[in-house]
Amino acid sequence: MKEIKLSDGRIAVIKDGKGKDLFWAQRNATDSSEIIKLLIVRLTEIDGKPITEDDLDEMPIADVMLLIGEFSKEFSFLSQEKQS
Repeated sequence: MKEIKLSDGRIAVIKDGKGKDLFWAQRNATDSSEIIKLLIVRLTEIDGKPITEDDLDEMPIADVMLLIGEFSKEFSFLSQEKQS
């Protein structure tokens, strides 16, 4: 579990993922670039509440990039997959 402070002071928590979370994201993604977005939605809570795709879409880009960066560090296979 990882905590991240967002630009507005709220705390985002990235929960530890499991295989079922990855498989869910793969099943629901319309293309491979959407997998990380769905994992962020599935595994992130802000101030103790789950987020939606709409929440993520409406976040400041700096916060979205921060979350993507953290996911890329935590789940390095996702960034390697893009390079293949």
